[in-house]
Amino acid sequence: MSSTGEGESSGTAEDQAYFRALEERFLTLRGRATLLSAEDWATAVEWRRAGIPVELVMAEMERLFVRQRERRSRRGISSLRYFSAAVHAAWSERLEAEAGGARPLADPGPPLEERLAALARALPAGLPGRPALERRLLALAGSFEEVEKALGGIDGETVAELARTLGAEEDAALRARVDRALAAALAAAPARELAEARERLYVRALRERFELPLLSLFSPVAMGPPSD
Repeated sequence: MSSTGEGESSGTAEDQAYFRALEERFLTLRGRATLLSAEDWATAVEWRRAGIPVELVMAEMERLFVRQRERRSRRGISSLRYFSAAVHAAWSERLEAEAGGARPLADPGPPLEERLAALARALPAGLPGRPALERRLLALAGSFEEVEKALGGIDGETVAELARTLGAEEDAALRARVDRALAAALAAAPARELAEARERLYVRALRERFELPLLSLFSPVAMGPPSD
């Protein structure tokens, strides 16, 4: 498992979506392009194997980022490991509060249809191809695993289409921004890892440019507000 998130490629579509959603939320909370380390991915895998719902992890991440801002701390949060103790404590509290204390792997949350509707509503009004994309999202049906796999394909296609809408100048500016973010993080990284990291950050920059949410049933948009 590399710092570019290669470990994400293993497991089911639900596993991959879980990791992608946590990565997206963490990077959004940090507010700048960066890379997840191998330790970060190991932490995410640990949470997933423990059956900890993605919405609980995100709620703890948001809470601790808010606490850090309120304290005006000069030390930034740079790793998922920072949240580990709080996440496990919150999960233990939930298990104690629930009858039986079962640990289901599937995340609780809105029904599949509601998640798809939420994703469709979250598409920006000015997004190129929005009407067709909205129809594709709302037409999805099947099992959770089947829909998540389909969403992964649609997400990749959408990002590729958005990249093609950019003019040469704007595309060059985005790539220059990505290279600046990579310079310090992967100064001595192997060429293959550098290329993978550059692609991941370019996709993230495209999402920010077009305000495209992560198209996943685990996306914060699809999951709705975190539960208490």
